[in-house]
Amino acid sequence: MAGASAMALLVLAACSKDGTADPPVAVDAGTDSGPASYDFKGLDAYLFEGQWKTEGVVVMKDGQLIHEKYAAGFDAQKRHITYSVSKSFGSALVGIAVTDGVLKLADSVCKYVPAPTGADPTYCDTTIEHLLHMGSGLKWAEEYESDPTTSNVLPMLYGDEPDMGDYVARRARLAPSGTTWSYSSGDSNLLARALRSALAGKSMREWANEKLFVPAKLTSAIFESDRSGTLVFSSSVYMTPQDMARFGQLYLDDGMSGTTRVLPSDWVKYTSKPAPPVAQPTPRVAKGSGGSYGAAFWLNAATPTAGVDTFEMPSAPVDMYSAEGHWGQSIHILPSKKMVVVRVGNDRSPTFDRDPMIKAALAAVDAASLTGSTK
Repeated sequence: MAGASAMALLVLAACSKDGTADPPVAVDAGTDSGPASYDFKGLDAYLFEGQWKTEGVVVMKDGQLIHEKYAAGFDAQKRHITYSVSKSFGSALVGIAVTDGVLKLADSVCKYVPAPTGADPTYCDTTIEHLLHMGSGLKWAEEYESDPTTSNVLPMLYGDEPDMGDYVARRARLAPSGTTWSYSSGDSNLLARALRSALAGKSMREWANEKLFVPAKLTSAIFESDRSGTLVFSSSVYMTPQDMARFGQLYLDDGMSGTTRVLPSDWVKYTSKPAPPVAQPTPRVAKGSGGSYGAAFWLNAATPTAGVDTFEMPSAPVDMYSAEGHWGQSIHILPSKKMVVVRVGNDRSPTFDRDPMIKAALAAVDAASLTGSTK
């Protein structure tokens, strides 16, 4: 591992816990928390008292923090690795770049990342939008624990790859671009590499801070890069759960942070529009298998009228969309409920089941609403 990047070493350190959990710490949300009649005992029991290794939960309603709780040594001030939730932060940065004229969704990736030696002859058919939608068609094995010998993501993140985007650009083609959907951290990092090139020498981290993290008041954000200086969109944002919730609130508020516009309204809408290859409802055949995918966010339903049997999370509203990451990290945005639910944890096996969490959070808010005790 001597050749691993600083980002990789940092991620490995974050993964090295023995799983022993400290007693959960309930935090008083203060004057912004709303009335004390919100009862989150059911949510906390599910997250902290059973099999799950939850390390933090934050719930916001109507822009106000109404619940948070921590365990395993975490608290409101400690950053947590977000893993693939990072892809959604990358999506926000691409939206800003498109609005500023730095990128165009229809541009070929070759405009920014020329085909390297060994690239597929049709590599340049891939567009910025294809990468954002996980529709590049480039062959990719998103394998971690199940079969690391076939993985592309492990050598990209933890091998001796100074330029992760270049590694992805050298993958063979599996299908024509834009015709299939396949979850790929490679697509996310090639997208990041294209954005860095489009910035024409400006520090990508400084630009991200200037355009997103500072105006959105996400003060805890740390975005790791590979050795070439490209932010690792796939998995490398560290942030407090409160700031993760503020990021979700940014989307609920149509891209506004207070009186400052951070994201264009059109981009917020575009984010939750299904990617063309996964735009139709399909049966939910296993836990978390339904829904759809937008611009680097998971959608609870493929269409506004999709049946609940096709939802990613049957207990959640049809309009919910989410940023989700490895081992149970998530930001859930519920527009019709004006809610954001954030959860961080360390659930390696079995896979954390998010649906009962959303059900319990909704039950607490709906119960308070029925008693007329909310603001």
